[in-house]
This record gives sequence, C-alpha cells and structure tokens, in this order.
Amino acid sequence: MRFAVAALLFCAFCASPALAGAWLRDHKTAFTAVGATVRGNRETLPDLESKFYAEYGLMPRLTLGLDYNDTRGKSGHALLFVRLPIGPTDRRTRYGVELGLGKHRWRQDWGSMYKIALAAGRGFETRWGNGWMGLDTAYERRAGLSDPTFKLDAVVGLSSGWRVRPLIKLETAYVPGRPLGWSFTPGIMFNVKKSTWVVALERRSTDQKTVGISLGLWRNF
Repeated sequence: MRFAVAALLFCAFCASPALAGAWLRDHKTAFTAVGATVRGNRETLPDLESKFYAEYGLMPRLTLGLDYNDTRGKSGHALLFVRLPIGPTDRRTRYGVELGLGKHRWRQDWGSMYKIALAAGRGFETRWGNGWMGLDTAYERRAGLSDPTFKLDAVVGLSSGWRVRPLIKLETAYVPGRPLGWSFTPGIMFNVKKSTWVVALERRSTDQKTVGISLGLWRNF
C-alpha cells in the first residue's frame, strides 16, 4: 500500500499543459501536446515519464479530451474527459468543470479511476505581452486504493510578446494520512513555425525529492 500511495501521488502531478481547465477549445478545433521528463536524484536511477494530451472542441460549450501518461516500469494512466463552462465564456475571468473516467496503472496492475475538477482562469495584459493565469482543484479516486487524492494546481505564463516567454507551474497533491506532495516547474516557451516548444526544470517532492528536465511540443489544429 505504501508503494501504491507513492504511485498515486506520482501520477497526481500529471496535469494538462498549462492547466487549461477554465478555457474551452473552439468548436471543431484541436490541440495536442507531447512531452517527456527525465528526473532522479543521487540515490535512485533516473525515471523517464512520457505524456500525450489532446483536446477537441466537440461542441461550442463542450470540449472532449484525452490525458495519457506513463512512467517506464512504474505507473501511468489513461483518462478520457469532458470540459464544460460554468457561466459565460466571453468574460476575462472564466470558470469550468471537468469530468474524467479511465484507467490507472501501478507496475503491472490496472484499475479504474475517475476525476472531478473545478477551474478558474483569467487573461491579463502587461507591457511585455499578454498572459494568463489559472487555478485548478480536483478530486480523484483510483480503484484498489482506499483514499482519494486532492489536488490544487496553479499556473502563470505569457502567451505573446517576447520571443522566449516564461511559464511557471505549481502542482500539489494530498492523500489523507500522507505528507503533502508538490512539484514546482519553471520553464520557457518559444514558437517554431506553427508549434510551441516548452523546456522546463522540475523540483518535486513526494516520498523522495527529485530534480527533472522536461521537453514538450504543443500544436493547435
């Protein structure tokens, strides 16, 4: 059970790129993100985590998505979700709800999981360019584990202006009876043709403290 809880905390940080829970995808448009993170410390061998994330504007007020994550030889999940707005979608501050259902893995064992999340987001302007900030809170249950996971994540980034733009994410996860897990990830974004590349450093604390480097590729369709 101790290792299973550690895996649950490990998976809990697999948030969507830039925490998009308050924004819907435009109708009949899509977004994809692929990425990888290598992390470790002086006491353990490096872990390789791979991610795939996709969204599609199925209806004007409904976004359909897929969140897939795998850490080689350890844990992972595959989650289908829908995102719905709360209130008007034309305001600077937006709110959304996300409902997800899928499978999670610890070593070779698979089980069902579900997720309920609420999000708030707001755009802003500065003399350096336009930006956004978001706050997500989530409740997750995984079959085979007695306790849920509670998450609170935040992000701030610039979407225009500088050629190389900053992005900062803070993700937290709590399982009752366990210490709070957290991940702090500062990074940079830059455009190459129609794609956005993301390079980031990660400092994570679960059962063990690790340092990692991430590389991601985002694309709108």
